[in-house]
Amino acid sequence: MRIALLGASGQVGFELRRALALLGEVVVLDRSECDLSDPVVLHRVLVQLAPDAIVNAAAYTAVDDAE
Repeated sequence: MRIALLGASGQVGFELRRALALLGEVVVLDRSECDLSDPVVLHRVLVQLAPDAIVNAAAYTAVDDAE
């Protein structure tokens, strides 16, 4: 099984990477590989990878800017 893990460089992504490795191949994607704010890039990357599952651990952590 190929699993695409978005937001892999964060705290949750770090833990998920280890846990998901038991299920198959984990392809880790952080902002430098796949910018989630750009739907064209996101689509292109996911089509290329053709994962069996996608896990989104990405988060917007700039709390003050999120208001």
